[in-house]
Amino acid sequence: MLGCLNNYIWLLRIWRYKHGKIEERWMDEHIKLSAGKTIQFEHDLVDDNKNNLTWWTEKHNHYATREAVDLLNILHGFIQYDEVEPRLLGTQEQRKRWLKIRYASLPLFIRPILYFHWRYFVKLGFLDGKQGLIWHFLQGFWYRFLVDAKIYQIQHIAKQENKTLVQVIKQNFGIDLDASR
Repeated sequence: MLGCLNNYIWLLRIWRYKHGKIEERWMDEHIKLSAGKTIQFEHDLVDDNKNNLTWWTEKHNHYATREAVDLLNILHGFIQYDEVEPRLLGTQEQRKRWLKIRYASLPLFIRPILYFHWRYFVKLGFLDGKQGLIWHFLQGFWYRFLVDAKIYQIQHIAKQENKTLVQVIKQNFGIDLDASR
């Protein structure tokens, strides 16, 4: 689809069988190595997705539900994960996890605005031209706003129907958090 020219993210993509384990999370899983070392390739690995915007939007609508559940879990602790330790000054994945926890604690609907401004202005996303505007708006604002709208919906239904968040998530999205324990 669209690309961003100024963001580099290092992701572990290849590891020896039985030497790595994928975190069991709803979103943003990391691979935890139990042995071995990592290397960085000299060249980029480009995900040149040829699907259209409708496909991308539908995919991210589904992801937004999972992200809403993940953020609610960060705030309310439905499930305890064996996960990457959040640390501001740690590895990239530790820093990302630390930042996500801080992001979760920000007020609903303010977060997407702050995140979009961070990506588009502070990190110079505007230099990516029209494609950058589309990408940063959809990924940095629309998607994050949709996540917050789903969180708001879950919380609103729970309050209105006097149910727990876990019950509402199961009833409305088919995600059984009790079965995950």
